[in-house]
Amino acid sequence: MEQAENHSLEKIELKDNSRRAKLAINVFWAIGILNIIAVISGYFEFELLERIRDDGMYSIEEAESSDIRQGLIGLLQSGLYITSIVVFLNWFRRAYANLHRAGIKNLDHSESMALWSFFIPIISLFRPYKIAREIAVETKSKLTELIPEYKPSLNLSLIGFWWALFIITNYVGQFAFKSAVKSDTVDQMIASSQAYMISDFLDIPAAIVTLLMIKNISQHESLLFENINNPVTVNETELT
Repeated sequence: MEQAENHSLEKIELKDNSRRAKLAINVFWAIGILNIIAVISGYFEFELLERIRDDGMYSIEEAESSDIRQGLIGLLQSGLYITSIVVFLNWFRRAYANLHRAGIKNLDHSESMALWSFFIPIISLFRPYKIAREIAVETKSKLTELIPEYKPSLNLSLIGFWWALFIITNYVGQFAFKSAVKSDTVDQMIASSQAYMISDFLDIPAAIVTLLMIKNISQHESLLFENINNPVTVNETELT
C-alpha cells in the first residue's frame, strides 16, 4: 500500500509558478509607484481647476501641460491595469491548477473557475476570495503532509484585506470614471478630480497588499513545487 502511494506521488508534477508570481509582484510595485505620482499630479490639477473656478491666475500653457500630464498618466495606468489583470490571473489560475495536479481531492472548484470566477456576475463578489483562501489553506495542508516538521507562515488575513480593497477600489474607480464622463462644468471637473485622487490613493495600498499576498503564497507554493517535483530533505534553516 505504501509503495503504491509513493508510486502515485512520483507521477505528480506541478508547473513552476514562481516566474508568474515575480512578474505579478513587479507589475503591482509599478502600479503602486505610478499611483503615488498620479495622486501628486491629481492634486496639481485640482489646484489649477480651483484657480480657474475662482478666476485666479493661470496660463493656457499651464492648463495644456496639465491635460497632457494627466492624459499620459491615465494611459500608463490603463496599460498597467490591463497588464496586472493578465499576469495576476495567469498566476492565480496556475496556483489553483497546481493543487489539482498535487492530487488534492477536496477542492471546491475546477481549474477554470479560478479564472472565470472574476467575470461571472454575483459570483465575482465572493468566489475569487474563497478560491484564494483555498489556495493558501490547501498549500499549507499539503506542505505539512509532505514535511511534518514544517510550520507554514501563511498570512490568511492578507487575503481578506486584498479582497476588501479589491471591492472598494473597483467601486470607487467606477464612480470616478462616471463622474469624469459627466464633467461639463468646472465644478464637475473639480469633483471628478477629487474622485480620481481618492481612487488613485486607494489603489496604492491595494497594490501593496496584493503583491504581499502573492509573495506570501508564492513562497510556500515554490516549496511545494520543489518537494513534489524534486523531493529533497528540508532542514530547519530552510524552513524559517
